[in-house]
Amino acid sequence: MTAPDEPPGLAVNPKSALHAGNSAAEPAGSVSGMRHQSDAAARATSGAPVDEITPGNRIRIVIARFVGAGFIAFLLVSVSEIAEGTRILAWWWTPIAMVSVFVPGIALFVVTIVAPSWITAAATCAAVGIPLAAALWLVAWNGDVLVGAVRGSWLSAFAGLAGLCAALVWRPLVTLAVQFVATTSVAAIDQLGLFGPEASPSAIGYAAIWAFGITALLAGAVIMALRTGDVLDATTELVEHAAVDTAVAQARERERAWFDALIHDRVLTTLLAATRPDTDRRLPADARSALDALDLAAKDTDPAGRVTAAQLVDTLSTIVDETRSDHAVSVSSYIDVNASMYPMAVQSALGGAMAEALRNSVQHAGAHAERAVAVDLRQNSARVTLTDTGCGFDTASTGTGRLGIEISIVRRMAALDGGTSEIDSRLGEGTVVALEWSRIP
Repeated sequence: MTAPDEPPGLAVNPKSALHAGNSAAEPAGSVSGMRHQSDAAARATSGAPVDEITPGNRIRIVIARFVGAGFIAFLLVSVSEIAEGTRILAWWWTPIAMVSVFVPGIALFVVTIVAPSWITAAATCAAVGIPLAAALWLVAWNGDVLVGAVRGSWLSAFAGLAGLCAALVWRPLVTLAVQFVATTSVAAIDQLGLFGPEASPSAIGYAAIWAFGITALLAGAVIMALRTGDVLDATTELVEHAAVDTAVAQARERERAWFDALIHDRVLTTLLAATRPDTDRRLPADARSALDALDLAAKDTDPAGRVTAAQLVDTLSTIVDETRSDHAVSVSSYIDVNASMYPMAVQSALGGAMAEALRNSVQHAGAHAERAVAVDLRQNSARVTLTDTGCGFDTASTGTGRLGIEISIVRRMAALDGGTSEIDSRLGEGTVVALEWSRIP
């Protein structure tokens, strides 16, 4: 088999790819196959499932759970102070304050476990519950002061949790505003509860500034952690979109390569045969076959599927019968007992590459060349070998622009996951084209 007679101006050096193999992506057998591959790639890389928690949401849940646990812990350690504080307040304040403060806080902990989508609602109620209780304290206060071991309102122990809850819901400025209102109002009622009407404005202001300054540090840390989660989510989304774009571009490139092979294998080959004065009687059948291939490409069918080993051998034998013209080609096959199913893409790639190699042999190997096709099918591999005893060709001097070898054989097999091709030819010594596919674990 000599170098094929190609139309001028088209393509490549076969020497550079005589030994080729790779796994770019499984080639589809039709236009719609490429579309299906693009869609599948997009679905595979377009992001997490709907119900999957993103890294940013996971950080938010952990912080919410930590804050909710804080409400539970402070409830347990504040029982004695709650009882002592009732002496200077109206009877209704304590139950209302406990409901407005602890119920949303405990709910915040619970929803992080059973229903994370409710974190916003629970955190909102918990954030406003503390300043609301402090405001109602002023209404319920009877003017008396605390005595004994109690050193202030029980709200002062966890006033800073209001800002942490606010950070889960609002922007940083709003969060700090809520933190300021909650801590300063609780600091004020602390001073009033300890000193009564004699509490000085300067002492109240100092206590308020101190309380806000200390708790604002923790609120700032929570704000930064949540912002880091948002940045991580945004970065992940950008990477996923980039992966989708890359997959779509690769699918389009594979589709373009598949069209190149189709046009060369069927259309150009038939047209070139029609220009020769010694056109054989198979030209009408070749033309109909080319039209059928173009019709198949126009159909929106999904080429995904599998074929049995026997079906693969039958398909390859049919291709040999359609391609060999009047030149005899012996076909032998071996099917291992463990051989089972093969992807349709394997059938398409092996069949197309073998047909191109056989056409080249028929046209260029010489009238007296003998040809043989051997098919070897194993459990996880398939090998097709075409051997001819023709005049051969020098792979080092075939020039560039040879679409038949480069696109229809080498690239076609390289684009198949686990596909390889090898072309061995020397002047006067014939040609061997070996096509192989191995299943990738």
